[in-house]
Amino acid sequence: MALRPETAHWFECLVAREDLPASLEILAASGEIQLSAEPAMQEHESLTDLGELLEEFHQLAARYHPYWPPAIAPANVAGKPARTLQTALRTLRDWAGTSDARILELERLQAEDADLDRLREWLHALPQQTLDLGWLVNVGPLLSVQLYRVHEQGELSEPPPPWLCWTLARPAGQDQGPLQAATGYRLLIGPAAQNEDLAHELSAQRVRRIPLPAWLHGTPRAAAAQVEAQLEMDARRIVLLQRELHDSWEAYKLGERLGEIARLDWFLRQGRYQVNSDNLAWIRGWSSAHDAAGLQARLAGAGVRALVQFSLPPAGHAPPLVLRNPRWARPFELFTRLLGMPSAEEADPSRILALVVPLLFGYMFGDVGQGLVLLLAGLWLRRRWPASSLLIPAGASAMLFGLLFGSVFTREDLIPALWLHPMDQPLLVLAVPLVFGVLLLLLGLLLNGLEAAWRNAARHWWWCEAPVVLLYLGLLGLLLHPGAVHALWLGLGWALLGGLVTGQGHPAARLGLALGALFEQLFQLAVNSLSFSRVGAFALAHAGLSQAVVALAGLAGHGGWMVLVLGNLFILALEGLVVSIQTTRLVLFEFFIRFLRAEGLGFRPLPAPDYPAFTITRSSS
Repeated sequence: MALRPETAHWFECLVAREDLPASLEILAASGEIQLSAEPAMQEHESLTDLGELLEEFHQLAARYHPYWPPAIAPANVAGKPARTLQTALRTLRDWAGTSDARILELERLQAEDADLDRLREWLHALPQQTLDLGWLVNVGPLLSVQLYRVHEQGELSEPPPPWLCWTLARPAGQDQGPLQAATGYRLLIGPAAQNEDLAHELSAQRVRRIPLPAWLHGTPRAAAAQVEAQLEMDARRIVLLQRELHDSWEAYKLGERLGEIARLDWFLRQGRYQVNSDNLAWIRGWSSAHDAAGLQARLAGAGVRALVQFSLPPAGHAPPLVLRNPRWARPFELFTRLLGMPSAEEADPSRILALVVPLLFGYMFGDVGQGLVLLLAGLWLRRRWPASSLLIPAGASAMLFGLLFGSVFTREDLIPALWLHPMDQPLLVLAVPLVFGVLLLLLGLLLNGLEAAWRNAARHWWWCEAPVVLLYLGLLGLLLHPGAVHALWLGLGWALLGGLVTGQGHPAARLGLALGALFEQLFQLAVNSLSFSRVGAFALAHAGLSQAVVALAGLAGHGGWMVLVLGNLFILALEGLVVSIQTTRLVLFEFFIRFLRAEGLGFRPLPAPDYPAFTITRSSS
C-alpha cells in the first residue's frame, strides 16, 4: 500500500576478487545499497600490505599534494588491490623524480616574489627619493645592511644593542631621516661580523628579514621599477613551470593513479566482504532498488565481473525501510524524519502533508507578493539547500490565500478579496482552522485504526479506540444539534463494554480504567482541536501587522515606499519564521501523535567516494 514504507531487499553480489573495489564503488554510486554489519571483512593475501603502501602514499602526499591535479578519477580497470596500489605508487615516484626540479624552482620563485613584494612596498614608502640604493647593497665588507619587517605596530619588542647595530630611523619627535622606512619596516646597519647573531636575535622576535638583491641600484623609484621587472620575469617563469607540471599530469596519467589510490583507501574503510575462493568474493547487504536487474546492469555497463541477486535475509537481520513517494511529496518526508522512520506497520504521512502543510502555512501567511518572494526563494535555493524546496508549495499557497484575502505586499487596495479581508470577519477566520483541525485529527484517528489492522490488532482498536472516535464526533455534533447526545451515550456504553472485554482484573477495576483512559483521550483531543485556533490567530496577526505597515507608510509621506519595503522584509523574516515553527508544531504534536510512533529502521545508503575531498583531507592529515 502506498501509505506504508517499503522494506529493503537483501542482496548478494558474487564478484571477481580483483574487481572488489570497483564493484563496491559502482554499487555505492547508485545510492541503493547499505552494507550489512555482517559478515565482517576478511583480509586475504593481496590486502595484507596495503597499510604500509598507503602510509607511503601519505608521505608523498604531504610533500606533493599542492602540485597534484585537483580533479581525480580512477581508470575503469580491474586488478588485484595490492598490485594496483603498487603500480600507482610507482607512477607517483617516477613523476616526483622528474618534477622535483620544477617544484623546487617554483617554490624558490614564489618565496622570492613574496620578499620582492615586501621590498617594493618599502621602496614606495621611502620619503627620500634621492638615496642611492646601490650604496646600501654594497656597503661591506666591514658593515652589514639589513632590512626587516617587524610587528604590525612597526616597533621591535627589544631593540638591538647600540654597539651591535643601529637604525637610521630618527627618534620620535625629530625630523624624518632619509632612510626611515614605512611603518612595519626597519633598516639596520651594524658590524658584518655580528650579522648571524643579529639575524638569530631578531628572528626570535618574529621579525622577518627582507633580502636586498645585489642588482638593486639607483633611487628608490628606479629600484622599485627594477623590482617590478624582476616580478614580471618571475611570473612568466612560474607560468611556464606550472604549464610543464600540468603536462606531466597527462603524461603520467596522474589523475587516474590518484583516483585508484583514493578508491582503495575508501574501499578499506567502507568495504565488508567475504572471501569465497581464490578468485571470488561476496558482498552482502540491503538494497532499496526494486529488483536486482538494475544493479546488475550498472556493474555490467562498467565491465565489472559480478552477479547480483535478491534473496531472503539471514535470520536475525531486521530489514531497513524505504519511503517511496512521488517527487512532489518527497520534500515533506522531512517532517516524518523529524520523529524517525515509520515502521512497516505504520503510515507514511508524507503525501498527506503535501496538502496539509501548504494549507496551514498559506492561511497564516496569506499575501500574493510575499508568497511570490517565498516561491522564488525556494526555486533559487533548492539545489543548494534541498529543504528549501518546501518554500515552493508554501509560497504558492500563500499566494492563493493572498488572492482570497485581497492582500499584495500588505496592501489590501490593489486587488479585490475573492473571499474576505481577515480583519473584517475575525470570528470566521478563527473558525475555519478549527474545522480543518477537527478533520485532520479525525484522519489521524482513522490512520491509527488502519495501522491496527496492519499489525493484526483490529479487535483491540474496535473495542478501545473506535468508541473514542464516536464520542469525539458526538461532542462536535452537540455544537450543531442536541440529538447528537445519543452518539455520546452510545460511545460511552461502547467504551465501557470494550473495557470489560479487553481488560484484566475485577470488572469494577476494568470499568474504572476504561473511564479514565476515555477521559484522558477526549481531553487531549479537545486541547489538540483548540490548538488549531492559533492558525486563525496568526492569520489575523499577519493582517494586523500588514495594516500597521501600510499606515506607517502613509504617515511617512514621500518616504512611504521605503517604509513599505522595509515592512515587507520585516514580515517575511519574522512571520515567515514564526509561521514555519507553528506549522511544524501542529503537524508534530497535534497530528502525528494520533498514529505515528516512528519505530522503524531507516535505510542508510553507502556513501560513494568523493575523490577531490579525499585528496585534500588525506593529504593534510
